Amino acid sequence: MNSETQIPESKLIIGGKAFGIMGTDELRRDLAIGLLWGTPLALFIGIVVAIASVVMGLLYGVYAGFKGKKTDETMMRFNDVIYALPVLPFLIILSVTISNSIFLMVGFLMMFGWVGIAKVSRSMSLQIKTRGYVDAANMMGQKDSKIILKHIVPQLLPYAFASIAISVPAAITTEAGLSFLGLGDPSFPTWGQILHDANTFGAAARGLWWWIMPPGVMIAITGLAFVFIGNALDVIVNPKLKL
Repeated sequence: MNSETQIPESKLIIGGKAFGIMGTDELRRDLAIGLLWGTPLALFIGIVVAIASVVMGLLYGVYAGFKGKKTDETMMRFNDVIYALPVLPFLIILSVTISNSIFLMVGFLMMFGWVGIAKVSRSMSLQIKTRGYVDAANMMGQKDSKIILKHIVPQLLPYAFASIAISVPAAITTEAGLSFLGLGDPSFPTWGQILHDANTFGAAARGLWWWIMPPGVMIAITGLAFVFIGNALDVIVNPKLKL
């Protein structure tokens, strides 16, 4: 009996191809598709968080500044408490203990994004409420809510639009940071989630630059674009900046 094992000609045939414009990841997913899907998600997170934070902060600060006295003091002390909380560690704790759903993450970002807007809008409200048309509205017996919405808030809309544009990059980068740390929603292909997968499978050490560079560049370009938009609106709001 021949102890040698002879293997005749053998061929391994694998059907299908793995390819993509920007290559594929470890699970053979097209990175270009993930990058495209991440764009509306990033814009959704950034714009929704920015609009909600600015609206909440604007109304909160205007009401506190208009009412003044004990109401103003109480509301601003609560604002200081929220402002003093470390945002990123607190978001990490909330994501770990409650849920890492992308919609809950948007809600968490809204909870911490309004405090700075409230401080600025309060100081602007203190100046506007001393003007003659506000005193006239008070003497005519108009309700506080009507005075705030009709006479004060419209004066702050240019500042609000500029603040929305500037707040978008902060929300996008915060979400990307949480996703990179593995605390994001894995069911959505956000740019931060793509970078997290790249870090998990050691893309940098293996020289897989096409897995790392595109999402990083997209985060940088998107943030820079909204910063430029915010600066342009700020110049329109404050003509003195042109000098």
